[in-house]
Amino acid sequence: MEDDDLFNDSDEEPTTSTGKKPTNAADNGNKSDGGKGVFRKELAKMMYGSGDDKEPYDKTLEMLESIVLDYIKEMCERAKAVGKPDKLQLEDIHYLIRRDAKKFARVKDLLTMSDELKKARKQFEDANSEKI
Repeated sequence: MEDDDLFNDSDEEPTTSTGKKPTNAADNGNKSDGGKGVFRKELAKMMYGSGDDKEPYDKTLEMLESIVLDYIKEMCERAKAVGKPDKLQLEDIHYLIRRDAKKFARVKDLLTMSDELKKARKQFEDANSEKI
């Protein structure tokens, strides 16, 4: 009878027969345990958009999130080492990705879009404040 318990580790989260974690309506995927779970929803959506299942395996999300967080941490550490000590600046990240044309172009596009959104919001707020 004890052999049945060898494969039932009580520390693990319960899973369905497909190996997926049961969904909980209150679980928003964001946890405050050192960054774990921060990108869970976004990664699941990206995986689905790339052809994966709508609800990917929990272990796959954990592994992918670990890779993403490691990459972000490494880039931040490298950016701090390149520029002013103990200060993370956008220019330092630009410097690190300058040779990767795709990343550099994407960052440039996102920054341009962010500026355009800020200007549009400001114009919208100005127009609304004039009406009042």
